[in-house]
Amino acid sequence: MAAPEDPAGRIDQDGPVGRAERRRTVVAASAGNFAEWYDWGVYGVVATVVADKFFPPGNDTLALLSAYAVFAISYLTRPLGATVFGHIGDKLGRKRALSTTIIITCGATALIGFIPTYAVIGYAAPVLLLLMRLIQSFGTGGEYSTAISFVYEHGQKGRKATAVGMMTAMTFGGFIVGSLLATLLSATLSSAAYEAWGWRLLFWLSLPMGVVGLYLRRRTAEGREFRQLLEAQEQQRERHKRQSPVWEALRTHGARILVFVAFLGTWAIISATMTSYLATFLKGNSALSGTQSYGINTLNSVMVVVCLLAFCPVADRIGLRRATIVGSLVVAVGVVPGFALASSGVTAAWLGGALLGLCKGVMAVPSLLAVSQIFPAHIRVTAGGLSYNVAQALLGGTAPLIGVWLNSVTGSALFFSSYLVLAALVTLVITLVCGRRWIADSESHSGDAGSTTRDASAAAQAAAGVPNGIVTR
Repeated sequence: MAAPEDPAGRIDQDGPVGRAERRRTVVAASAGNFAEWYDWGVYGVVATVVADKFFPPGNDTLALLSAYAVFAISYLTRPLGATVFGHIGDKLGRKRALSTTIIITCGATALIGFIPTYAVIGYAAPVLLLLMRLIQSFGTGGEYSTAISFVYEHGQKGRKATAVGMMTAMTFGGFIVGSLLATLLSATLSSAAYEAWGWRLLFWLSLPMGVVGLYLRRRTAEGREFRQLLEAQEQQRERHKRQSPVWEALRTHGARILVFVAFLGTWAIISATMTSYLATFLKGNSALSGTQSYGINTLNSVMVVVCLLAFCPVADRIGLRRATIVGSLVVAVGVVPGFALASSGVTAAWLGGALLGLCKGVMAVPSLLAVSQIFPAHIRVTAGGLSYNVAQALLGGTAPLIGVWLNSVTGSALFFSSYLVLAALVTLVITLVCGRRWIADSESHSGDAGSTTRDASAAAQAAAGVPNGIVTR
């Protein structure tokens, strides 16, 4: 029987053409996330400059808290973005949602670089900054989970974790590029030039990134699993009768979504901490220069990518449940010594940055794989996106703010790192209690949606309105 062709005429199979299509999919899906993490990284790296430029002078700690408060508040629009673009992604297609989110995300990021300072327009400066962050987070709310589902559905059976991991590694490349550019500009420009206009260049660069990403995304096709779902709906003439994906997700998987929010707490906190708070934390180490702090921040990001890629094939072999147990334990054991080292001297700070990168890289694999794996195709983007972005809004967005506050009150990194340990233990308990029931599809086929036959059956059930849970063992 001939392999099915997609609307663009490309064959969706495991041959050379299928592999080429998967590579295009990973690159296209990563483009918007690259820009998103580039912005997140840049905002964290230049947080002290943002605090100085957009908030009233006189109290550096209060200004920095205000900068991170804007960061935290902006997360509130992420669940809204997940709901809106989850509906589009599950109803009209992942590709259409991704083409829209990249325009919103990159456009709002670039506009931050054009905002006049507090000295020029007063309180309108922080208001405009908050507005751009809210718009950017609205697009981001639909971006990440849609991209993960898009790659997951194009992934080869038995290598879903590797497919998602490759996209995530390219995504984190955005943060590395942002950190490297900030390091380069701070080292080559005078302090006056960097603070006057150099930092704005970092935001403006997201505009060409968005243009390239949009071009790449328009050249991709929907994944086979989603196409099978649409075909099943068409055959049964149920497409026009189908419920809203948001309502359907809450009705059939509401309890799972709530528990999954708590499950994602570790990833939400550690991802926001490493991306947007570590650079600020390192500036509290008096032994480090500004360039050394940026360098450690970059090393941390490189370690994330290296450890993530190394752990992906392991996750494919051992299964989602066991991979999550490993990730939770690595975070619980590693973050306290990681932060302690990062705050002590030069050599120790480099080691601490590397250790914290290892923790984030290992935890990334099961966390992001689970966003797509534990929900059926007909509500995958909506349910996964809603869970992911509520966790990010409640725990990720507030993490840098809590870190700055705890450090200013206690003068020690122990309390914030203990907060991360607690989150890791919560994820571990949820995995042990619920893992066999709803996290892992099977240990032998980690990350797979299952065989083509089962996918078609699940799609037909979804189109008929039959609640579809994950197969457990």
